[in-house]
Amino acid sequence: MKLLDLFQSKAQVRLVEHLLQNQDKVFNQAGLARVLDVSPSTVARIAEPLVKCRVLMFERYEQGMKIFALNKEEPAARNLMDFYDKIRQL
Repeated sequence: MKLLDLFQSKAQVRLVEHLLQNQDKVFNQAGLARVLDVSPSTVARIAEPLVKCRVLMFERYEQGMKIFALNKEEPAARNLMDFYDKIRQL
């Protein structure tokens, strides 16, 4: 995994930061779009590299609803959470 996979755009950085601020929550695509003030298709686009590198979990539910959450089992996600916690303490 490369940092570019995680931080390709400002919108993607905002997505990662929002997920790190809400580590125990699960989000749907429409809800993330509202919070980030982007379109649902933008959420799908910026989430794709995070799903590919397994930092973000993705599930599709009834009527095509997409659900996202941090993949706390993935070492890269755990490292991001640790890094974020340390940065916030500065």
